[in-house]
Amino acid sequence: MNHLKTFLTSALIAGTSMSAYADLSIPYGIEALTSYRSEYVHRGFELANDTIDFQLSSRVSLANDFSINATAWYNNELDDGDFNEFGIYLDLRKDIGDMTYALGTTFHDYDDSFFEDGFDIFGSATWHINKCVDLGASVSYDTGADGWYGELFSSYYYSINDHSFVTLRGGVSAVDGYYGREGFNDVFAKLAYTYDINESVSVSPYIATSILLDGDDLGNDSFYGGVYFAVSF
Repeated sequence: MNHLKTFLTSALIAGTSMSAYADLSIPYGIEALTSYRSEYVHRGFELANDTIDFQLSSRVSLANDFSINATAWYNNELDDGDFNEFGIYLDLRKDIGDMTYALGTTFHDYDDSFFEDGFDIFGSATWHINKCVDLGASVSYDTGADGWYGELFSSYYYSINDHSFVTLRGGVSAVDGYYGREGFNDVFAKLAYTYDINESVSVSPYIATSILLDGDDLGNDSFYGGVYFAVSF
């Protein structure tokens, strides 16, 4: 199995760096990914239904355990929906022992959405308890919302065999002045199964949920699914 490919796919699916033990002797990796989602839920907010998105991600390993990670994507609602989103993500990570620290930013450009365009500036820390389990925390300021978002999360990676693995990520989030929400926001989880068709191609069906913690918040609990199709270079 291509270890850097596994790292990129796991990070895209789980939304976090899955392991500090990926083979970082490989200096770079690139992955193209297409996904379908029955609902597009972002930070506990349902933004669209039945979306297709296209992503291009890359990791470049630098000296002294630093790395740069970048992703660009376009997300479009199917059928009669007019929602679409363009985004660019960039971070700088540093591995220190069993910890990974990251600083970065994401730019979002939305059409037909109550979410506003803007930059998301964030920092995170992840503790790699072992090769399978991570614990972490992140905090970000969203210029579009003019508010703060933070989360505590845990992720689990289980290798079934040389061609497949399972990832599970869950956590709890809190917000401050974030599109009308305050305090505890939601509990979230995502379970994905990835099968490597060959050294370069993989498919990953998944299910996910977001359960709101404040009954006064606008919106509903969500349970949705989707599938990723990834090609690495």
